[in-house]
Amino acid sequence: MNYLIITASLLLLIVQNPIFSFTQDSVRTYKLDEVTVKSGLIVEPKSVTEIKLNSIKKSDASSINEFAKFIPSVKVQNNSRGESQIFLRGSNSRQISIFFDGVPLNIPWDNRIDLSLVPADVIGYIAVTKGIPSIVYGANTLAGVVSINTREIESGKSLGGIKAQLGHFSFKRFSGYWQSSFDKFSYLASISYKKSNGFVLPGEFKNTASNPADYRLNSFSENLNSFVKFNYKLSLISKLGLSFSYIDSEKGVPAEIDVGSPRFWQYPVWKKFKTILNGEHILSSTIIGYSFSFSNLESQINQYNSLSYSAIDDIEKGKDATFFGRVNLQRIFNSSSILRASLSGFSSTHTESFLSGNYSELKYTQNVFSAGAEYEFIKSNFSAIAGASYDASYTPKTGDKPDKEGITDYSFNTSFIYSFNNAYIVKLNFGRKTRFPTLRETFSGALGRFVPNPGLKAEEAYNGEVNFIYQNSFSYNYINLFATFMNDGIVRQSLPGSQFKRINKDKIRILGVEAKTNLFIRKNFEVSANITYLNAFAENTNGEFSDTLEYKPELNAGLTLDYTFNKNFNSIIEANFIGKEFGLKEGSEYFQKLDDYFLLNFRTSYLVPFNENTNLEIFFRVNNIFDKLYYTQWGLPEAGREFFAGFSLEFKN
Repeated sequence: MNYLIITASLLLLIVQNPIFSFTQDSVRTYKLDEVTVKSGLIVEPKSVTEIKLNSIKKSDASSINEFAKFIPSVKVQNNSRGESQIFLRGSNSRQISIFFDGVPLNIPWDNRIDLSLVPADVIGYIAVTKGIPSIVYGANTLAGVVSINTREIESGKSLGGIKAQLGHFSFKRFSGYWQSSFDKFSYLASISYKKSNGFVLPGEFKNTASNPADYRLNSFSENLNSFVKFNYKLSLISKLGLSFSYIDSEKGVPAEIDVGSPRFWQYPVWKKFKTILNGEHILSSTIIGYSFSFSNLESQINQYNSLSYSAIDDIEKGKDATFFGRVNLQRIFNSSSILRASLSGFSSTHTESFLSGNYSELKYTQNVFSAGAEYEFIKSNFSAIAGASYDASYTPKTGDKPDKEGITDYSFNTSFIYSFNNAYIVKLNFGRKTRFPTLRETFSGALGRFVPNPGLKAEEAYNGEVNFIYQNSFSYNYINLFATFMNDGIVRQSLPGSQFKRINKDKIRILGVEAKTNLFIRKNFEVSANITYLNAFAENTNGEFSDTLEYKPELNAGLTLDYTFNKNFNSIIEANFIGKEFGLKEGSEYFQKLDDYFLLNFRTSYLVPFNENTNLEIFFRVNNIFDKLYYTQWGLPEAGREFFAGFSLEFKN
C-alpha cells in the first residue's frame, strides 16, 4: 500500500501552493481543561484533535465507534466480548479514559465501555487529547482522554430534529432531539432506537464450519437510548447543569473462528442509568468547577454450549454502582499566571453471580482518588505548564479472592508551547502517569476464559512528544514525534486449555510519528489526510526491544475527501488503511499476523431547504465498497459491503 504513503506525502506538500484560499478568524479560541480562554495566539497545551458537530453528522454514525476510526492514530477494534473499543497510538482501551460532559464514561470494573452502545445523537463535539493529559482529569489517564461534549444550546433559540436510517440486513435507526433556551434556563432532550439483525460477511469469507451462513451468526443488536439535560444560570457568574441518561440494550456476541473454545455469548440484559451534576462559579479571579455523577449498570451474559445458541451452559449476572466526584479550582493571578488544583475520585462496587454457583453473590469494590495542581505561565508567544498529582487505589472487597494491598503513586506533566508567528507553532510535552489494574483484570475469571492474577501491579508510563504545527488561511498541518516507555505494562498471556492470563511485562517501548493535513480548497472542497507510524515492542531477556505486542499496527492511515458540488449537493469519500498488525490466538504462545486492509466508503447527500428555519437532508452511504474481508482482532471477521439510506430533518424557531 505504498500509494497511500505517497498520497499523504503529496497532500502535505500541496499546502505550500498559494492558489487555494480560505478565510480564517484572526482571533482564535483555545480550551484549557474545560475553561475557555481567548487569545490572539493559538496555543493548546497538549496534542488535541477536535471532531465538530458537522463531521459527526456526515458520518451517519449511530454510536461513537462508527466515526472514531477516522481520528488520527485511532484504531477501532471489536473484541471477543462483543465490545467496540478504541486504541490510541498503540495504547489499549483501558489506558484511555472517556469522559462525557466532564465525568468518566468508563465502567470501573474494567475501565472500559462498549462504544457501540453510546449514542451519537446528542454529541456536539469531541476532543481527543493524546499522551498524558492535564492532572484535572484524575487517575488512570495514562495514554490520553476522549472528551465527549453534548450539543451547546444557543441563548434564545430552539432547535430540533428527527432522523431515520435504513440499511443492510434489516438495519433500522430512528432518533429525535429537541433543545431550547430561555433567559436563564435551557434544556436538551433526545431519544433514539436502533435495531439490526446483524451484518453480512464479505463474499470471500469461506469458513462455513465456524460460521455456516453468509451473515455473521449472533451479531444482532437492539438499543434504546434516552437523554435529557437541564442548564440553569443562577447569575452571570454561576451556572448549574443536571442530566439523566438511560441505555437499554441486548445483543449477541459473534463467536471467534479458528479457535478451539470460542465464546458462545449473548447479552439479554444491558441497562445503564447515569445522572450528572455540573456547576461553575466565578468568585473574582477564582473559578470553582465541580462534577458529580452516579451510574448504575445491570448486565447479564448467557453462555451457550454451541453455535445453535439453544442450550445454556452458564449465566453471569452483574451489577455496577459507581459514585464519581471532581472539584476544580482555578486561580487567575494576572494576565500571565494561572494556577489549577483538582481533587477527584470514584467509588465503585461490582456484584456478580453465576448460575453454576447458585447465584451466590460476590462483591468487589475499588476506590480511586487523585489530588493535584498545575501552574500555567503565558507570556506573549510562549506558554509553559507544569503539574503534579498523587493517585491512590484501594480494593476493600475482593469477592472470594485474596485481599490486595492498596497502591499509591505520583504523576506529573509538563508542556511548553512556542509560537513563532501565527503560522508556526512548536509544542513539547513530557510526563509520567500510572494506571491501576482494574478489578476485572485482577480478580475475574470471565466465565472460565481467564485465570485471575491478584498479583498484578500498576502500569507506569513515561511519555514525551514534539509537535510541529504549520497553518495558514487555507490549511492546518502538523507532524508529531512521540515516545512512550512503560514499566509493568499489562498484557495477555496465552495458556494451555484455551485460557489467558494477564501479566505484567517488564518494559514496553512505543515510538511513533503522526502527521495530518487539512486543506480547505475554494471553500467547497476539504481534504483531510493523516498517517501514523508505530514501532512498538517489549523488552526480551537480552534487554532488546524486539518482543511482539498485540494490536499495535505499524501503519495507520486515513483520507477524507469532502466536496460540495453546489449549495445543496455534497459527496464524501472516506479511506482507511491498517498495516502490519499482530494478534494472540487462543492456545498459541506465538503471535499471528493479521492481514493488512484498505477500506473505502462513499456518502452522498442532498439538502432540501423548505424555508429558512427547516432543512431536510436525504443521504445515501455505502461502507466497505470493495467488500474487503478484514479482521480488527484475531478470529473476528468484520462486515462486508453495507448500504444505508435515510433522511435528517432539522427545524428551528
